[in-house]
Amino acid sequence: MKYINPGIAELLDVDGGTTIESSVYNPLNGVALYQPTVNEGVVLSDKLLKIYGRFDVYIPAPGNNTEEKSAINVGCYNESGFHGVRIIRGGSTYYNFYVIINGQSASSKTYYSNDSGINYDAINTVSFYIKGRSPSARDGEYTATFNGTRLFSVTGYNPWFNEEDECKQLVVHSTSNQMPLSNIILADAAFDLRERITAVPLGNPVTDMIDLEDGSYMAESAGQQILQTTDVSSLISAYGGASPVTGIAVAGNPAYRTAEGLTSLVSISKANGTQTEHGTKTLRTSTTAGVLHCHAVDMTIADMAGMELGWKAGV
Repeated sequence: MKYINPGIAELLDVDGGTTIESSVYNPLNGVALYQPTVNEGVVLSDKLLKIYGRFDVYIPAPGNNTEEKSAINVGCYNESGFHGVRIIRGGSTYYNFYVIINGQSASSKTYYSNDSGINYDAINTVSFYIKGRSPSARDGEYTATFNGTRLFSVTGYNPWFNEEDECKQLVVHSTSNQMPLSNIILADAAFDLRERITAVPLGNPVTDMIDLEDGSYMAESAGQQILQTTDVSSLISAYGGASPVTGIAVAGNPAYRTAEGLTSLVSISKANGTQTEHGTKTLRTSTTAGVLHCHAVDMTIADMAGMELGWKAGV
């Protein structure tokens, strides 16, 4: 599992979030999000046994934060509670950084206005790792890093998500526009924390869907699909053709259903004449909803030349 989102709220599996277009909140991709529904974010098809995460968050100076309990939560959620990291404005002069396990605070650090740990009115980078305990042993563990400094590293702990305690929900939660999130990567395997999310230009759509002539397409029956060809020339110029690609996220925005017959989209790709299906996303009814499916790959930017990416209508 690998989830990649530059900061687009519509690509979460929950309505009510907001995308902010801003190079201040995200100099790399120009978008950041907040999503105010607690313990919501992304619904997975497979359960987690461990989670690795990295994301950026804009943190205003406490005096510039007008929301009394402004907070973000990123991690996963099951019947035992939230497992992940939380940053919350605790008062007029400080923030608290927490690791939360089973819905309870496991470790915490308080940052005051004169503390150098937080870049105020700027982007801050958080990474974390949580491994669930096994059913028969207290062998879970977690780490959390803030702006490159490891704050917590704990072993012999008891996060309750394993083969017996199902966990299929990622949490991407920010209470308001005071602390928007961006450049989110969540995975069930370790990844290089230097990874960055980069948009790939697409063109030349090939489809048997109905062209609505406004940049969008409508499927009327299962099996209809749309594929667009990647243009990686600008990426090769910027990063070099040999630069590794570790994951691909295919997005549709907006993407929603208007009837009961077609309720899902299947993420597809085509390379060297071979078409591959990667996973299914359930469509919502909100006309502002989108879909996002991510899959891990082991390739280079040059390998992506001529690849086609898109969607197939499912039931």
